[in-house]
Amino acid sequence: MKKTITLVLLLIITITTNAFAFEIPGYEGGIQNEFKYKEMIFITGEPILMEGTVSVRRTERDGRRTERFTFKLENIEKAAELSRSVSIDITIQETNGQKIEVYTMDSFKETIEIGGIEFETDDKTTQWSKSDVYQHKPGITFFSGNWDSRKLFTINETEGEVLITTRGTVVGYEQFWGATNTQVIKHFIEFSKKGDAAVNWQGTVTVEVAHNKTKDYHYEDNAPGHISFSGGFLLTEAQENVLKYTYDLPRFNESGERTTQRKIGTNSLSLDTNPNIKRLIIPSMRDIGGHWAENEIRFLASLGAINPNTTHFGPSLPMSRGDFARAVAVSMGLVPEEDPNKRQRTISTVEDRFLDVSKEQINHRYINIVNEINIMTGRGEGKFFPNETLTKAEAAIIMIRLLGLKDLAPLHPYSTGFRDDARIPIWAKDYVYVARELRLVNGTKENFFQPTKKISKAEAATMLTNLISYLQNDIRYDFREGILNY
Repeated sequence: MKKTITLVLLLIITITTNAFAFEIPGYEGGIQNEFKYKEMIFITGEPILMEGTVSVRRTERDGRRTERFTFKLENIEKAAELSRSVSIDITIQETNGQKIEVYTMDSFKETIEIGGIEFETDDKTTQWSKSDVYQHKPGITFFSGNWDSRKLFTINETEGEVLITTRGTVVGYEQFWGATNTQVIKHFIEFSKKGDAAVNWQGTVTVEVAHNKTKDYHYEDNAPGHISFSGGFLLTEAQENVLKYTYDLPRFNESGERTTQRKIGTNSLSLDTNPNIKRLIIPSMRDIGGHWAENEIRFLASLGAINPNTTHFGPSLPMSRGDFARAVAVSMGLVPEEDPNKRQRTISTVEDRFLDVSKEQINHRYINIVNEINIMTGRGEGKFFPNETLTKAEAAIIMIRLLGLKDLAPLHPYSTGFRDDARIPIWAKDYVYVARELRLVNGTKENFFQPTKKISKAEAATMLTNLISYLQNDIRYDFREGILNY
């Protein structure tokens, strides 16, 4: 009789503030860096800053995920301590490039002690639910979510109750050059204390939290004159975390009695992480010095998006479809990173997608990648034509397909704003319109777009660095500053 052995893979990940990950821990409106976690509480009617640690333990199995959070926070000046443990179950459904996550609370316990007064709640007196939707585009994932909760705290077990009702929203995105996650949380507080010193009050608090991760780059000059290269690009990755809160709470006199006046205010705090830095390779190009696109070309070559080993780039020459596929795939982080600890296969196992793109073709890997995610396709008869040139209209289409933002264009009829709008093919017009709105493409001095013009290597490099700038800055402004208004 044969024995059947079933192997179950259980993935467990534990994260603490000493092993920092880009996320909002516990959906409590907190911020953190490598060393500490900060959160504001308002349960006594006074804003109190709590600091400490939070650990996260994740278990994934069969399309389900469990997250367990443990908070240990304090404020020594206010004689305040907070202990919170949360366990959440997440079910995941994926279809047609979308993912829906539904969160349900499995267990919850929170104890807050402030100046000798204890506030306590658990999963019997707490309700909490949350759901997020993710939409995956070739170069970026967008997400949005909502949650509601009700926490009923006892005051010293029998002396009263505090009911905190919370409604929260979250929006964000994740992509190679950055990620932003912005929460808006509204708390409604009802405080009721019994006895001779009975106190009853209501208050409202709005907490806005933004977590942002950005990759940035700048050129570093070398001081010595007798060195083989004058300088090179430095890539940095850092995280910014901002917490802003606005409150309308009761005001008390020196005797602890509630007055008719209200305590209204706004404040903010932030935590940043230490940047991770990486020096990029030094290109060998000798024919771009003084060119108007020198910086853009040199940067893309430093990334490896443009062949950095060639000495003659030819910035005014037309950009080929194959070379543009490489530039897009590398600069947008679409190429899977190779594990240096594992032996890599030297021969690609990917089946040829086009009759004219063999494994020996220099851009074979990149063409397959951009075709697989449907941002560059062939030109019929099963061919890609990697050595043919690219037009400005085609370059605009590729960039907007990458972002998945074609639907930002208005309904026809409309004008792109270029003087040769009538010459833009109908199948490219939405893409060109959005690309101009996002400042990815520009017209000539006379405001002509020239949709069928063969794009030069320098123009292609400029378009891609415009796209990188958008992913670093403009989209962050929309998802962060546009919501927090600071």
